[in-house]
Amino acid sequence: MPESIEVVVRGGILCADFNEGCLIIDTGSPVSLGPDIPVRVLGSVVQLNSSFGSFAWTEIQKSLPFDAVGLIGVDAFSDVVLGFDVANNTLARLDVAIDGDKTTFVMGSPVVQCQIGEERLSCVLDTGAGLSYLRSDETAVFGQALGKQHDFHPMLGELEVETVACTLVVGEQSLTETFGIATAELRQLMNTANIDAILGTTFFQQSLIEIDFHNEIVGMTLD
Repeated sequence: MPESIEVVVRGGILCADFNEGCLIIDTGSPVSLGPDIPVRVLGSVVQLNSSFGSFAWTEIQKSLPFDAVGLIGVDAFSDVVLGFDVANNTLARLDVAIDGDKTTFVMGSPVVQCQIGEERLSCVLDTGAGLSYLRSDETAVFGQALGKQHDFHPMLGELEVETVACTLVVGEQSLTETFGIATAELRQLMNTANIDAILGTTFFQQSLIEIDFHNEIVGMTLD
């Protein structure tokens, strides 16, 4: 039987409760952050780091809309296969090979190829983002404007962004997803990573997603 934990979306961010307290599960973060302690997650032990570049955990912690003791990034999962069933509050470590597409991850974060209208997009799967995001205003013309919406991202704090509903095509599957238009700061981060879009927890809540971090394979079933 695969090892699993219960997860919950708090403030748009995927979290799990451990002995240490609430930990953010962030597939968009290259490193795990928090106090200088090791944490065991789904059979893997990861060392929390006080900062990543200009992002200090103490500052991120202060800005969170809920209490959390740390953040688990993809460095915790570099050699494992995970199954995300966020709609049913489950994250599992899988012990079998998955059926999916080989792709190129960005700094350890999973990436999938999608399409909106005529635009083909490289999209990072990010459980640390509440909303999904589009880097380019031009892609948004294929969607229906929904107005402004508030969001929160661990690295960027509170956001207020224009949103659009778009039909997102992944392989032969499709669904309607709400996207925020990236702020200037977020767009800069996406440019650096050469990413066209972010698929946040709203996307995970509509999907069953399996990720082989070691072999860089992603499989998904969309509702």
